[in-house]
Amino acid sequence: MQYQSNLGIVSSVTCLNEPGYERGFGTMIERIRKYARRHWREFSKGKAGKRFQDRYHRRQKHGHGPLGIRRLLNLTLGIVIVAASAVGGLLPALGWGTAIIGFALIAGEVLPAARLLDWAEIRLRRFSQFVRDIWNHSWAGKVLISLVALLLVAAFAYLTYSLLFGR
Repeated sequence: MQYQSNLGIVSSVTCLNEPGYERGFGTMIERIRKYARRHWREFSKGKAGKRFQDRYHRRQKHGHGPLGIRRLLNLTLGIVIVAASAVGGLLPALGWGTAIIGFALIAGEVLPAARLLDWAEIRLRRFSQFVRDIWNHSWAGKVLISLVALLLVAAFAYLTYSLLFGR
């Protein structure tokens, strides 16, 4: 069975009772990967500053009501991921990357969170372009950015040390 999304992406959906449907762990992983890839394509083709709100509206349109099990699971998982990122933010595996994933899960269910992430995306893109412009301008720009990055890492290391071992 095939369907076409709002962005013109044609995808196929496998029904559990379709002939040729296979069960097994490898098949399940492959279906999850295809599902994630399709949703990432839809998300990444969205307009910057509207992606998370569009995702929110898509999820609400195809959702299962205000108190659906998927919605509750997404909210719970998002909150747990954000909390784990806040608690384990000092560890290399946990931190901003996982926190953003948790916020994205929450933003799929809560419109103000989606608006906040769209707002932050625009500001981060502007800042990133500003840094790229300075970096590409001259060797002095590269030195300046490297020194600022070194200063930030040193400040973070000092703060971490003082929080963990300071008195």
